Amino acid sequence: MLAATRLALFLRAYLRPGPSVARSTETRFDADSGGISATFHLPARRLGEMPGWVILHGLTRTGRAHPALLRFSRALAAAGHAVMVPEIVDWRELRVRPAVAVPLIRAAIRALDEREETEPGGVALMGFSFGATQGLVAAADPETARHLRGVAAWGGYRDLHRLFRFGLSGHHELDGRRWAVPPDPYGGWVMAANYLTRVPGYEGREAAATALRRLAVEAGDSEVYAGSAAFDPVKARHAETLTGADRAVFELLAPPSTAWSPDGRSEEARAIAPALADAALDAEPLLDPGPHLGRLVTPTIVAHGRDDRLVPFTEAIRLSRALPNDVLRRTAITGLFSHSGGTPEGLGMGGLAREGARFLGLLRAILALAVRPVEGQPSQRPNR
Repeated sequence: MLAATRLALFLRAYLRPGPSVARSTETRFDADSGGISATFHLPARRLGEMPGWVILHGLTRTGRAHPALLRFSRALAAAGHAVMVPEIVDWRELRVRPAVAVPLIRAAIRALDEREETEPGGVALMGFSFGATQGLVAAADPETARHLRGVAAWGGYRDLHRLFRFGLSGHHELDGRRWAVPPDPYGGWVMAANYLTRVPGYEGREAAATALRRLAVEAGDSEVYAGSAAFDPVKARHAETLTGADRAVFELLAPPSTAWSPDGRSEEARAIAPALADAALDAEPLLDPGPHLGRLVTPTIVAHGRDDRLVPFTEAIRLSRALPNDVLRRTAITGLFSHSGGTPEGLGMGGLAREGARFLGLLRAILALAVRPVEGQPSQRPNR
């Protein structure tokens, strides 16, 4: 199918979603952790073998049922792809656990590549948010790379310390330039829920960590932006369940939305970000993608929303710079879509037109990752 046709079919299904654009069924595949559930999307009218996509959700309560992820996956299927979205239960329950998730991602890639619906020669992988970086880590495995044609990472991070600093302060920088925006606190709540009691001096703060997990769960279940003033009463309600040092650290990590200023947070907040990142990396070394990025051999696209409030766009640039030159196909920072916070407001008609054209080019390149190489062009691995 021509690239322009696939793009047109994708856009039509994405802009006008409905039950007729794709067929969705439940399936299962085997991984080291046992049988894994997944949603399998096919075009409404199947035409032989199709390019395949594995799509990864992030640390979200809705998991593979996230409305935006579901809309994107079904539009991919409508464009003539076989799409599998595995359920990573730990991530849905806001347990980070990359040591479990990375083997599961690899198993999903192999499982889709072996399905009769997908054409031989490998499938493509796309990860969003936390799934973007962990997808890159999974793809770096040489055996997994044999099953891959391409990788797309949207909204991922390169440096956990910078990610945590942004989450608590809203500050990020690159090449001497600095930015400060009100951050989405959701990511900090999730990471503190997992690793706060591993930070020296906070070992006894189990009650605070539990309250932060409940706060993140409530934000995820309600689908209310965690950084909005509308969520302040929820934070206050959880704070009232705590006393003493537990309440103090909870309010440090979940202050009212009006507490942020570009001048930064308190000294304690500044100090806890690197300590929390150290604790997370000590518990889960796979949270650092650095040792793996140089081993990628699969064509890769990195994309990010410029006004993302959960992961700063500068992390996408750092990810790209860490990839081998012969692997990176494109780096795109778009003003149209962010996976948390941010809007395209202020672009103007001319800016929207430029961003729209740039985004269509990015989308065309992403769709091409899954397409079988033209005859005479070597694929990334032997046919199955």
